[in-house]
Amino acid sequence: MRALIPILAPIIAAVAMMAAGGPVAAQSIGKDGKVRGVVEAKSAATIGASMTGRITSMPFDEGDAFKRGQVLVAFDCSRNRAEAAAAHAAAGAARERHATNQELDSMGAIGTSEVRQAAADLSRARAEAKALDAAARDCTIYAPYAGRVVERIGNPSETPQVGAPLIRIQRSGDLELRLIVPSRWLVWLEPGTAFDFLVDETGGRHTGTVKGLGASVDPVSKTIRVRAAIDSDGGIVLPGMSGTARFRPPASSGTAPTRGG
Repeated sequence: MRALIPILAPIIAAVAMMAAGGPVAAQSIGKDGKVRGVVEAKSAATIGASMTGRITSMPFDEGDAFKRGQVLVAFDCSRNRAEAAAAHAAAGAARERHATNQELDSMGAIGTSEVRQAAADLSRARAEAKALDAAARDCTIYAPYAGRVVERIGNPSETPQVGAPLIRIQRSGDLELRLIVPSRWLVWLEPGTAFDFLVDETGGRHTGTVKGLGASVDPVSKTIRVRAAIDSDGGIVLPGMSGTARFRPPASSGTAPTRGG
């Protein structure tokens, strides 16, 4: 059976191509210099719970804009702050004991081992206080950049587990267009190539610029992925919108648009 796999592989691939529209579909991509594209947010994140606790505030809802540094999620932190305060008090007491033991040691009143023990207790108390400070900081999640809320998953009064998704956000004005173009365009398509983009939802016309090409060609569809920048001068552009990009291939490529197309 293994000996037949190399022989059957091309046949299986051909059948799959025909089932999906095959060569006809591949040839239709890029006809008249037109391809489809989808707008995506270049920077987006799903923020999860950094601690287990009751949510006290989530001030932004879906579609709301926020500034960098604003609070996205706040947890009930009364217990964490109390534990941190107690740890700092314990560290202060350990520091006093260590200082007293050092003074007594200088007068020969105690042994060196007691001084070392006091130093170890002080180091441990400081480490515990630092850890509890970090836990208290986890009580508040701040916006890493200015942006908008894509989806609010959590809600005030809920008590999520650590890592549970709470809110999805995206950076403002940081949009990118994803296109799939014929691999035959690689003879002329390169970063910096300009094109026009017509948005389906709004009918707005925008200018786009190729920013980068994919690392590989799909062997079945003979296409390659393209990243592009898009301006927003032609109206509202939001992630998830789609439309048609129109390139102007050189006449020598054989794919240039026909007159009036």
